[in-house]
Amino acid sequence: MKQIIEQLTISVTELSKVLGVSKPIAYRLANSKDFPVLQIGSRKVIPVKKLEKWKIRRKQIFQL
Repeated sequence: MKQIIEQLTISVTELSKVLGVSKPIAYRLANSKDFPVLQIGSRKVIPVKKLEKWKIRRKQIFQL
């Protein structure tokens, strides 16, 4: 039986592709105060579910 494991986190490089921004912009975003990022050693990863919530919040702010 195959189990499908959902990806829980993405890298900053993957974040740049998801958001359609450059890597430097993605790193700047990952280093910003309100962005959901986890530091694991020297690596930064973004929890997928928290990223989705962040995107919804940002969308709501810009619609006001």
